[in-house]
Amino acid sequence: MSIPDRDKLKDLFARAIDLPASVRREFVISASKADPTLANEVLSLIEASESTRNLIEDNIFDLRNAVPPISADLTGSRFGNYRIVREIGYGGMGTVFLAERDDGEFSQLVALKLVRQSIADSRTIESFRRERQILAGLNHPNIAALYDGGISAKGEPFIAMEFVDGVPLNIYAAENDLGVEERLKLFLKVCSAVAYAHRNLVVHRDIKPSNILINAVGEPKLLDFGLAKVFESDISETQTAMRAFTPGYASPEQITGRTITTASDIYSLGVVLYELLTGTKPLNLDNIGFDEIVNTISTGQPDPPSIAAERAMRSSFGRLLRGDLDNIIMNALRKEPERRFRSVEEFANDIERHLEGRPVTARPNTFGYRASKFLLRHKIGVAMSALVLISIISGITFTLWQANVARKERDRAEHRFRDIRKLSNSLLFEIAPKIERLSGATDAREAVVTRALEYLDSLAAETADDPSLQAELAAAYEKVGDLQGNPLKPNLSDFAGAIESYIKARDIILKQSPNLENRAKLAANYRALASIRFAQNEVKESLADSERSLALFADLILEHPDDKGLAAARTATLLDYGHTLAINNQYSVGIPIYRDAINAAEKLDQEDPEILRLLALGRAYLGNALSWDDQQPDAEAETEKAIKIVEKLLLKYPNDANVRQSAWIVYSMASSTFEGIQNDISLRHAQASFKVAERSVELDPADTQALQNLAKAKSRLGNVLVLMKRREDGIARIRESLTMMTGLIQREPRNRVYQRDLGTIYTRLGDAEKSRSNLVGALAAYKESSAIYRDLAASDETNTVAHRDWAQAVKSVGITEKKLGRSDDARASISLAIEIFEKLRARGALGKWDEKIFNEMYPLLASINSGRK
Repeated sequence: MSIPDRDKLKDLFARAIDLPASVRREFVISASKADPTLANEVLSLIEASESTRNLIEDNIFDLRNAVPPISADLTGSRFGNYRIVREIGYGGMGTVFLAERDDGEFSQLVALKLVRQSIADSRTIESFRRERQILAGLNHPNIAALYDGGISAKGEPFIAMEFVDGVPLNIYAAENDLGVEERLKLFLKVCSAVAYAHRNLVVHRDIKPSNILINAVGEPKLLDFGLAKVFESDISETQTAMRAFTPGYASPEQITGRTITTASDIYSLGVVLYELLTGTKPLNLDNIGFDEIVNTISTGQPDPPSIAAERAMRSSFGRLLRGDLDNIIMNALRKEPERRFRSVEEFANDIERHLEGRPVTARPNTFGYRASKFLLRHKIGVAMSALVLISIISGITFTLWQANVARKERDRAEHRFRDIRKLSNSLLFEIAPKIERLSGATDAREAVVTRALEYLDSLAAETADDPSLQAELAAAYEKVGDLQGNPLKPNLSDFAGAIESYIKARDIILKQSPNLENRAKLAANYRALASIRFAQNEVKESLADSERSLALFADLILEHPDDKGLAAARTATLLDYGHTLAINNQYSVGIPIYRDAINAAEKLDQEDPEILRLLALGRAYLGNALSWDDQQPDAEAETEKAIKIVEKLLLKYPNDANVRQSAWIVYSMASSTFEGIQNDISLRHAQASFKVAERSVELDPADTQALQNLAKAKSRLGNVLVLMKRREDGIARIRESLTMMTGLIQREPRNRVYQRDLGTIYTRLGDAEKSRSNLVGALAAYKESSAIYRDLAASDETNTVAHRDWAQAVKSVGITEKKLGRSDDARASISLAIEIFEKLRARGALGKWDEKIFNEMYPLLASINSGRK
C-alpha cells in the first residue's frame, strides 16, 4: 500500500473538517477519487480529531479542528516578548493562546497564534505568512490588530494579535435583546471594516458571526484573516482554494470554485445580516449531502427576511423588515455576483438610507429579468409562439409605416437630432481637448460649456430610449463637468455645475450593461466626483465617492490584472483619497495609502508624463503628511524626489496646464514641509510656487484656478518672509493675497474653497501683525478668520478641517485678547476653543500637532483665571 502525499493529505483534511459532519465522508471519498488510501487516512484523521475535540466556544476565533491541539502544556513558555497564559483554541494552522507581554515595557494581553513545527509544511507556512502580511497592512478600529510576529527558538512561526474578549455578533444581539435599528447600526460598523479591507485589496472569504466578536464596550471586531486573499496575488489560488470556507455563509461562486471577488464578501455579509435579524440562516443546509449543499446554495431561493422572522416567532421584527430591508438583504444574496451591490459601501449606504427614512436603491427582481430567464429556459416554445406573434405585429407595423405624414415628421426629427449630435460631439471631443491645456482659453471654455449643455439637455430628452446614444451622452456630460470644475484638470471653478453634470453622466452609466468598459467609466466618474466634492469642501461625500471608486477598481483589477490603464486610474484615486484623509488630520491612515499609490506608480511606464505627474504628487503629499506626523527626515527625502520629477516635467512640457498645476502643488507642499524648520528652503520652494502661478496667470488672466493659485502662493510666500523677520515684505505679500482672494469671492460668493483660503490668509495676517506687536491689528485679523471658519464648520459637522481651523483661530483670538488685558473675552474664547477641540478628540480627529496645541489650552485658561500675563 502506497503512502499518501503529505501535502495532499493535509489539504484534503483541512477542506473536509470545515464541512458539516454529515457530509464529510461523502466529500472525502469524492475528492480523493481513485485513491482509497488517501481517503482512509483522511477519514482516520477526522475521527481522531473529533475524539480529542475540546474547543472553547467563546474564544477569539471560531477555530475548527483542522489538526489535534498541541499536546504539550506550553503555559509559561515564552515566544518573543510574550509569555503564554493558557490555550484558547486550535485550528487548521495550529493553536491560539492567550498570552501576556513579558518584557517589562508595559502590560498587554494578546492572542498568540502558533504554528506547530510538526505541521509547518511550506503551504501552511505560506498561508500563515499571508495572514500576517494582510493584518500588517490593515489599521481599522473594527479589525483586530496585529501587534507582533516572529519565529520561536524551535522554528515555529507565531503572530501576536489583539485579544478580543467578546461574544459573536448574533449571540451578543440576542443576549442584549437588541432591536432592529440597534442591530443594523452594529452591522454598519462591520461593513466599515470589510469595506476598508476591500479598499486595501483584501477579500476576507470567511465572514460569519463567530468571526465578528463584540467587545466589552459594544464595538464589533472582525477577526480571522487566515483565509483572506490579496487581490494582486495569483488569481488561480483564489479559484483553487475554494473549499476553505464555512458552507452556511459561502457564496454560490465560492462553493462552486469560480473566481472570488469582493462580491463574495457582500454575499456573506448578506447571510450574516439575514441571520442577525431573523435568527435563522437564509438556506437550510442541515442533514443533506455535499452535492445537495452545492445545489442549494447555487439555486435555492431563500424566503424574504420578513417571512423568516415571522416564522421564527419574531413578528415585531417581521413587520419592520418588510419592504426596504427585505429588498436590501435579498439584493446582497443574489446568485449572480454582478447583480449584488457593487460594493460594501453601497450595501451600507442603502441601510443608512433606510434608517434615515429615505428611498433605497435595492429593488426586488423585475419582470424583465424573470422574463429573460424564462426565455432562456423555454427557447423552443417561445420561438413557436413568437412566429404567430411576429406575423400579427408585422401587419400592424406595415400599416403604420405606410403613414406618409408620420414618416416625414420622423425624418425631420432624425435630421435635426443628427445635426445636434454632430455639433455636440465636435464641441466636446474636437474643440474642448484642444483648449483644455491651452493657456489663455478661459473664455473659450465658458462658451463651450454654455453651448454644449444646451445641446446635451436637448439630446437627453430625445434619446432616453436609445442605450448607444445614452452612452455618448454620459461621456459628453463628463467632458462638460471637467471644463466646469474638475480640479484634476484646468477648469472654470464652477464646482456645483460640475457635480450636476457628473451626476447626470453617472445616472446614465448606471443604466448601462455592467461590462468592463462601463464599470471602468463608473469608477472614473466616482473619482472625479470625489475630487470635485473635495474642492467644494464636501469632505464626507468626497470620501464616500473615493471609496466607491476604489472598490470598483479593485474588482476590475482582480478580473484584469494586466490592464495598466486600470492600475494607473486606481493609483490616481488612491492619491486623491489619501490627500482627503491627510487634510482631515488622518495622517496615520493617509500615509500608507500614499505609499501604496507610489509603489503602484513605480510599476507603470516611467516615460509617461501622466504617470510621472502622479508620482511627483504622491511623493509631495507623502512628504507633507510625514512632516505633520513628526517624521521630518523621511518627509524631506520624499519632497526632494518630488521636486526633481516636476522640474524635469516643466522643462519638457512648459505650456502644459496640467503639468504647471502639478508643479504648483508640489512646490507649495514642499514649502509647507520645510516651513518653520528650514525657512530658507521653505522660501525657495514658496518662490518657485509663486513663479509657476504667476506664469499661469500671465498666459490666461481669466483662469480662476490660476488666480486662486497665485493668491495662495502670495500668502504662503508672505508667511515665510515674516518667519524670516522680513515682516514688511511679508505683510505686503499677504495683503496682496487678501485683495485677490476677496475679488474671487465677490465673483463666486458660495465657493467654500475660496472662503477657507481667505480664512488662512487672515490667520497669516494676524500672525504677521502680532510679530510686529500690532495686537489690535492682529486681533481684527484673527476675528475675521474665526468667523469664516465658524460658518464653514456650521455648514458641515463632519468637516474636521473646518472645525480644527476654527478652534485654532479662536485660540489665537483668546491669546491676543489676554495680551490686551481683556480677560473676560479671553476666557470665553479659550473656553470655546477647548470645547471644539474636545469634540474633535472625542471622534478621534486630532493629529499630533493638534494634540500639542490642545495640551496648551487648559494651562492657558488657568493663567487667564489667575490673572497672570
